[in-house]
Amino acid sequence: MLIDAALVFVLGILVRLSTLWIVAKANDDSLGGLLTKWDSRYYLAIAEDGYFAADLNTDVAVYERTLAFFPGFPAMVRVVHEVTRLDTVASAAVVNVFAGIAMTAAVMAIASRMGATRAGQIGAAIVVSSAPMSITFSMPYSEALFAALAFWAIVALMDRHWALAASLIFLLGFTRLTAVAMIGVFGLVVLMHARRDWRAWAWLALTPVSLLAYLAWASWHTWDAGGYFGIQASGWHSGFDFGSATGRWVWEVLTTGHEGGYLLSVGVMVAAVIGLIAAWGRTPLEVWWFAAAVAATVLFSDGIMHSRPRLLLPVVIVLLPWALWCATNLSRRWQLGMSGAWVIFGAWFSAYMLGVFEWAI
Repeated sequence: MLIDAALVFVLGILVRLSTLWIVAKANDDSLGGLLTKWDSRYYLAIAEDGYFAADLNTDVAVYERTLAFFPGFPAMVRVVHEVTRLDTVASAAVVNVFAGIAMTAAVMAIASRMGATRAGQIGAAIVVSSAPMSITFSMPYSEALFAALAFWAIVALMDRHWALAASLIFLLGFTRLTAVAMIGVFGLVVLMHARRDWRAWAWLALTPVSLLAYLAWASWHTWDAGGYFGIQASGWHSGFDFGSATGRWVWEVLTTGHEGGYLLSVGVMVAAVIGLIAAWGRTPLEVWWFAAAVAATVLFSDGIMHSRPRLLLPVVIVLLPWALWCATNLSRRWQLGMSGAWVIFGAWFSAYMLGVFEWAI
């Protein structure tokens, strides 16, 4: 499984980077410049100099921006840098390659528990690892690390390994705020399958500690700016609003929008909702609950709308039933053709949003 996962992920990287290089050349840009755009600069600056001494131009105290980013990914980049003496960009690439392979292997493990053959496991791996905006798995972003921890936590929950699941979710709490989705899934699984098992409840109690600890620490340092959620709102207009901002933005784009990137972003949002509805009853509940929770945290919040394709990347896991169906019912030629088309589409989508679309991803 690990060798298959490595081959799928690395070959996908090669296709995405080649496509991005072509788009970069067509737009008088560079591959390295595109790969280190937008939030990458925050992660790299934190890895290099920490939260309070990061070399960034901001209109407020630098920590009122850097503390919006959880420490898990930059800490790993820093460790690789200290051990290997590679620069932080190369160190981030190393972290992402290993995290991406782990993520891909986790998808294959989930598919295996859904009854997939080797062909089905590979198809599932391709669907998830080469989805639209999968280029961020190769950027100094936390996407690959988050997905690796979350998907392996799902495997642990499917196997009812409470300690392993709790440990992975504890680590996830240092990676992204959306770790709350996996905490909720753990709670639902315990309620359904282990409500009389005190050990399951004890492990569940561990899962939010890291997330809450970081939020408290960041909020203590940014108290005058409204705490963690205050700096999120001031820097990125983030905030839970039950989806009203998302609804208004989608309507405006569909009725008056001219930006291709906006339309692609709306397409991903709509596809995520349709995919969730269609996947109900077809995927294990642990998978569906996680995807639904991630989608809810993204779509029911305000923020940078054209970042939604990236933030919704984990939701692509709901497509596993169809990947498994294709592996079982289609000929090898059709499987190869559809896999290739998906990889190329994901690479083009990623390259367009990063190299052509002018706003943040």
